[in-house]
Amino acid sequence: MQISIKGYITSKESELFYDCADRYAYNKTQNKFAISDGVSKSFFPKIWADVLVNKWVNSKEPDESQFILNCQKDWLEQVTEIVNKPNAKWFTKNAFNRKEAGLATFVGLRFYKKSKEWYWKADALGDSFLFFVSKKAKTNSKECIALSSKKEPIIFDNFPDYLSSSGNNHKGEKQVKDKPLTSGTFYLMTDALAEWFLNEKDIAIGKISVWQDQKDFEHFVNEERYKDKLGNDDTAFLSIEISDDEKDELTYILEDVSNINELVKFQQDEIEVAEKRKEKELITQKENSNLETSVEQKAQEIPKETEIEKSKKGIFEKSKEFLFGEKENEQSSEKEESKLPLETEEIGTEVAKKNLEENKSSLKPEEISEEKELFTQDEENNIAIVKSEDSQKNETQEIEPKPKQEKELPSKIPSKSAQSITNKF
Repeated sequence: MQISIKGYITSKESELFYDCADRYAYNKTQNKFAISDGVSKSFFPKIWADVLVNKWVNSKEPDESQFILNCQKDWLEQVTEIVNKPNAKWFTKNAFNRKEAGLATFVGLRFYKKSKEWYWKADALGDSFLFFVSKKAKTNSKECIALSSKKEPIIFDNFPDYLSSSGNNHKGEKQVKDKPLTSGTFYLMTDALAEWFLNEKDIAIGKISVWQDQKDFEHFVNEERYKDKLGNDDTAFLSIEISDDEKDELTYILEDVSNINELVKFQQDEIEVAEKRKEKELITQKENSNLETSVEQKAQEIPKETEIEKSKKGIFEKSKEFLFGEKENEQSSEKEESKLPLETEEIGTEVAKKNLEENKSSLKPEEISEEKELFTQDEENNIAIVKSEDSQKNETQEIEPKPKQEKELPSKIPSKSAQSITNKF
């Protein structure tokens, strides 16, 4: 016969694999399989569940009482080591001193050979279940064999039967089945998944058949929890498929079983990486924040310096105005005043020239020469005045222009010329 094994496990929602109190184990040499659910309100339940499944699959002890004693001894040694650590909590030490016990449900399955025939034998205590679905059935029907210490009608609650890690304080009566081994599949499940399996009935097998790995199982659990079809509890699953190849020996052809310890380590590594990444992000954010703060401070300091410079510049301008403003004003006024007479003289000269041209036609030659001489003298005098004003304006040299010797005008202008000019204007 050929055997294929699959095993998947997950914790409660919002909890870590480290917190999961479900356990399973198997031993191919001894053809033994086990699953257990630690009762959460008991003392170190996950250690107790772990000890039960591993001791059972590896033990050759036929005496069940001795098996339980060996498990209790192992559990006590592990718990004592934890309690004696310096960082142990005071309430943990108090519970240990009160001799509180770990509690757990349990299902064990083994294959054995008798008279050249293979048989299976299972015992169960608590609300963890064993289901066997034959190859002919293919669905969760009446032909499915269910084994647990739950009595009909099956109701799942927080008070299951259990094995205790202390003395004979066990609860419930263990149930046992022993049958010939045939083709089909054994399903070992803790309470949350067992309740789902019973409720889903015919479609349960179809949903289980698509699980190919741990990720598929986790996706299924999350989806069914979201639909409120699966309780929010630690969930463990172990399947053992039997195929008759008409050979006398058992051959293991497939193993896809998640190891809880490896899952715990992998998840802790992920958490450490995430924490380091978060720490780096916080440092980067802090550095960026400090950089922005320094930039803002520099931006605030620049206007202050500008104001100081403006203040200094204002004082300088006022001082300059006080010292030099009056003189500059004088110079500007002189420039304006100097422009006016020059413009006026130029205009007068042009008018006089125009008038002279107009009078030329009416004057005789001798009158024209006399008139020209008078006009030339006036023009020369005006030019001398303008040059004198320009020299005063430049302030570099104070040079008094030498007035040209004015030609003495005749005491009497010829009456004819004068009369002609007078009549002209």
